[in-house]
Amino acid sequence: MRGVTQLVSLFGLVFVYILHAASPSDAEKLKESQTKWLKAREACEGNYTYQVRWSSAFGFGHMTTITVKDNKVVERRYEEFGRPMAIKPGENPPAPKPKWIETGKDIGSHQTEGAAPLTMDELYAEATKIVEKDVPDNHVRSLGIDKAGLLVYCFVRDKRIADDAPLKGVRPIQLQLTPKK
Repeated sequence: MRGVTQLVSLFGLVFVYILHAASPSDAEKLKESQTKWLKAREACEGNYTYQVRWSSAFGFGHMTTITVKDNKVVERRYEEFGRPMAIKPGENPPAPKPKWIETGKDIGSHQTEGAAPLTMDELYAEATKIVEKDVPDNHVRSLGIDKAGLLVYCFVRDKRIADDAPLKGVRPIQLQLTPKK
C-alpha cells in the first residue's frame, strides 16, 4: 500500500510539473509580449498614444492620455468625468474637456493627478519588476496581454478590498499605434 501511495504522489508531482511546464509563467508571457512590442514600436517609429482610465465603483473617474513621438512623451492630458453637477431642466451637461494639458517642460508638473508620463518601454520595465517579485499574502497579480500580444496591464491588488482597490503596477491602458506615413 505504501508503494502505491508513493507512486500516486510521484504521478501527482509529475502531472503538476507537466502542467506548469505547459503553461508559461507571467515573466515568460511578458518577455514574449515585450519582443512583440519592440517590433510594433519599430513599425510605428516610436509614435503612439495610450490612455489610462480609472473609474470608481460609484460612477466617477478620470482618464489620462499620453502622446509619444519618437519614443519621447510629448503630451499628457487629464480629464475627469461623472462628477455630480447641477444643470438646469432641459439643458444637457457640458461635453467633457481636459482639466489640464501638459507639453514640453511642463510634462509631469501635475504630480497629484493623472497617470505618470511614461513610454511603453518604461511601462514594460515596471511590469517586469512586478512579475519578478513574489506576490504578497492576500494579494493577486494580474497580467493582461491583448490580441496583438502587447501589454494591457500588470499589477498587484489586495484581495481583501472589494471596491476601488488600489492597483500597484501598470494600470489598464488602451494603446493606439500611429502608422508610418
